Amino acid sequence: MSISRYAPGPITVDGLYAVAIHINQVSASFIFDGATKTAQCAAEMQFTVGSDSGYPYFDLRQNISAANLDGLAIAIGDLAHHDFGGGVDAELRILKRWLIAGSTHTLHLTYPLQRPDAPNARAVVWEADSPRLSFDFHLSDLNPARYLESWLPSNLLFDQFPVQLEVQVTHSDIAHHLLTNGTEATIGYNHWQVNFDSDFTPCSPLLLIEAADRVETYSGNATIGGVITINLELMKRATDLSLNLATAAATLAGYLDEFYTEVGSYMHGNRFVAYLTSGSTHSMEYDGGTTSSMSALEHEVFHSWWARGMVPARGEDGWLDEAWTTYNTRTGGPDAIPFDMSDAPVALCENNPFARKTHGSSYSLGARVFSGLAADIGIAQLLSHMAGIYQDRIHRHFITPEIEAELIRRSGQLQFADYFDRFVYGFGSLAPGAQPDLYFRDAPDDSGDVPYSGVFWLSPDIWVRNSDDDGSVHQNPESGQDNWLYARVHNRGNVTARSFVVGFKINIWAGTQFIYPGDWFPLTAVAVGFDLPPGESRIVKVRWPSEDIPPVDSHGCLLGLVYTSGDTIAANPHTWGHNNLAQRNLTIVDLVADEWTEMPFRIGSRFSRLPQLNSLELWRRKAPRGLEAMITHQRPEAVLELYESYKQLSRVTTRDHQSIKIQLPRTTQFAAGKAVLTLTGQSRLLLNSTGALTPRANRLQADFVKTPSGKAFIRFDSGRRALLPVGLRAGAYRSFVLRIKALSAKGRTDSYTLDLAQRNEQGRIVGGITIQINIKPGKGVRA
Repeated sequence: MSISRYAPGPITVDGLYAVAIHINQVSASFIFDGATKTAQCAAEMQFTVGSDSGYPYFDLRQNISAANLDGLAIAIGDLAHHDFGGGVDAELRILKRWLIAGSTHTLHLTYPLQRPDAPNARAVVWEADSPRLSFDFHLSDLNPARYLESWLPSNLLFDQFPVQLEVQVTHSDIAHHLLTNGTEATIGYNHWQVNFDSDFTPCSPLLLIEAADRVETYSGNATIGGVITINLELMKRATDLSLNLATAAATLAGYLDEFYTEVGSYMHGNRFVAYLTSGSTHSMEYDGGTTSSMSALEHEVFHSWWARGMVPARGEDGWLDEAWTTYNTRTGGPDAIPFDMSDAPVALCENNPFARKTHGSSYSLGARVFSGLAADIGIAQLLSHMAGIYQDRIHRHFITPEIEAELIRRSGQLQFADYFDRFVYGFGSLAPGAQPDLYFRDAPDDSGDVPYSGVFWLSPDIWVRNSDDDGSVHQNPESGQDNWLYARVHNRGNVTARSFVVGFKINIWAGTQFIYPGDWFPLTAVAVGFDLPPGESRIVKVRWPSEDIPPVDSHGCLLGLVYTSGDTIAANPHTWGHNNLAQRNLTIVDLVADEWTEMPFRIGSRFSRLPQLNSLELWRRKAPRGLEAMITHQRPEAVLELYESYKQLSRVTTRDHQSIKIQLPRTTQFAAGKAVLTLTGQSRLLLNSTGALTPRANRLQADFVKTPSGKAFIRFDSGRRALLPVGLRAGAYRSFVLRIKALSAKGRTDSYTLDLAQRNEQGRIVGGITIQINIKPGKGVRA
């Protein structure tokens, strides 16, 4: 397994270039000696350095007595803790050995098992007058450094790795019982082997050891979803007489069945283990297990889905699973209370990868966040969206911005970004006059001024890559695999954009005209970015799942939007009319010379509010002269209708010997109805005097052709530009096929572009598509 995508990047700490690692495996032995009432550990951590060379970091909250790396002894001081900026008690150990990226190593450590050097940790407990042991991993998310690193060398939450642990209680004639969510095998008397799976994270393992005569156990089964059998393994203190384990098992089974039905699949095999108490005591969730009071059991069982089914990748992200669990399981159930944006900001998550605890207000103010979201979209919709996020998971881990992004994508509610901005990330109101102005470039020379008057449908700031490789050259989507969507956002405002949202929309058809918001929603994917200062840019990216990739030979358009508090998008602009919008209508085709290619496309938008008298212009930029291009449709009459649509929309309605009456389409000036011009013999009327549809440009530069077999097409004239006037009624969009014959460039680079632009009656370009044709070796073409 390679290092996680959630691993923090390199960071310089106390002059050391600290780098993340992936732990391949931890092997260790715990020996608890009943005679001396002490415990010892010998541990081996096999790890691989990530993509950067440097000094590796990890953690262990025990006092190391001896260490060696790859068989060579190292000083204990070379494994010291350092402050990474994660807050009090969140330090990490740095191994003072410069290790090469991708190299694999083994670190051996020995140490006495003592109370971990972490807040509110529990020591190894022995009864005063007997060799009875009481031991609990006692993990905690409300205190830093209280996961597996309490007892064994470990990593931050982003990592997953197996642990092989041998446990033995020696010099004790008292039988002990071991409870774990790992795979347990008895080696001998008070001697066990426990293996934790490779998908376990540092917050996953549960391990308790108690004297057998001090506890009571229960084994049974639960059926969830009517089909899946879960084995229940329960334990309690024998003195806890008010707690009946059989009754507790029935309650537990009900919760498992309820959450399986409402949230999704159970990720922890066919087991659930629990150490239960009747009174209030430390309650904690584990993978398919819990230590819990009965009053907190519903909450802790829900965590088998959110917290230990989907696991926070950073300590701070734990706010979300605690908030969502509380929202679902508190008395009275989920509610919907609108946000009050005058309430004080709350920083539940500051996006610090080295912070190592869950915010204490997650249960109250965190749950309030979900109540506010529900007020906008409804409780049922919110529950459905969160269940969908869980069911569609591809990583075991999550981070807060990913959940924010998915909620925005699924709901279509951009204002959710304002709520996260204030009540999750803790950003307050902007000072008077402070204003971020985020934008995409429509072209390389675009500085964000609107409207942009050039070719805007080839934005350099949104693109597709076939892999998560951080490349900046656009690629056609590759079906059958995940692709990645990228965006580069600029800020020309006077204040840092503290958080912002980029929305992507893939239309699986090429279109000449797009209007916001209708053509952008529902969004295909959403990414969240942070801290974009004035005059700078940020690149964000998001996975485009393989199941959503259009089939081979599809010709889609990529649209982008960027949103931040105080910089929103008014309704109904075209891409060129708002700098928060971008589009890339580029299709790349590889053809042998003299081959034909066909590309479906649409003219117009169903969100246009007025009739349009437009022209379609074919631009043969840097293309060989004589390149053939035509518009066709499977229905010949549709081709003829397109050819005559301009005349149909601006037609002569009456004519006599004294005057001509012309009925014009409804326009902004005549929104109420018809506009009629009456021309007498003394009148002069100049048409199209200011735009592209001048008398010269209005000359038809395309021919309607119908073959003897019944097929029809519109063939553009040869030359650098050819024009076809078209008429579109309000809300009309029409689908056709652009058919092109590839030609060799004959001595020049065998790659060229072809554009089909749409221009309105005022002469403004309102849309277009571009095809990049690459001539590949074939008949008549040299390799």
